[in-house]
Amino acid sequence: MTLDAKYLAILISAIIAVCGWIFSSYINDRAFRRAEASKLKDKISSQIELFFNELEEKLKIRTLKESELDDYITGKMTIIELQIKHLLKKINISLVSPEKLMLIRNEPFNMILISNGDYKKNFNELKFSTLEELEENYTLWYFSQDQYFMKKITNIIKDKIF
Repeated sequence: MTLDAKYLAILISAIIAVCGWIFSSYINDRAFRRAEASKLKDKISSQIELFFNELEEKLKIRTLKESELDDYITGKMTIIELQIKHLLKKINISLVSPEKLMLIRNEPFNMILISNGDYKKNFNELKFSTLEELEENYTLWYFSQDQYFMKKITNIIKDKIF
């Protein structure tokens, strides 16, 4: 049984088309994941900045009670933590460590008690270290995606050729 040249060409074209669709689907999925991660990272980053800016403004109020401050910190940090957990479940990326989040929850009270009113520098250090950790973790995740793809392609080629 021999295959006619035009049937062979149709078969090869179909195989190439399917491989192209699979590759395009993979590229589309990867781009979607990266865009989603970038969008959520930017949102979390701006929420952290807003949290520290509003916290600084709240501390200027002389009549602020400790319970009000605790409610503010708990409410804002809960929302930020939920978004970080959502990103972890959805895309498997942890932008800010749980230890850093606990530090943000607890440290403002310690800074206020110890600093004698000079807490702005400490808040800025905590804010910038948190934002730096967030950006570093995102960058590591972003570039590890390319390495994973290249390793997978290399392994497939090695298996097929050797």
